[in-house]
Amino acid sequence: MAQQDYNPQLKNWQRIIPSSEPDQGYIEAPGDFANPVWQTRPSAPGPFELALVDALEVVFADGVTELDALVEGLNARQCHDRQGHPWTQESFLQEMAILGQ
Repeated sequence: MAQQDYNPQLKNWQRIIPSSEPDQGYIEAPGDFANPVWQTRPSAPGPFELALVDALEVVFADGVTELDALVEGLNARQCHDRQGHPWTQESFLQEMAILGQ
């Protein structure tokens, strides 16, 4: 089997926060299919996600640990949301919830 950079068989969670109980429909049943640790995303990251990761690494390397400073740091680096608007705390948290699914 060829290695892929994403897992096309990954099941979507029914909730953003998965159940803490095993096998409740929110995680894959053990042994159903291969789910390598590095392939827990449904598709390869696109240009937006890759640019966001790069900007986040720079901001975190500056020692930022609080949400307000994180948003400020992203905006200062001209790393904006998908619509090209400066981040707000709310828009950043919403994007993280979407990307975390």
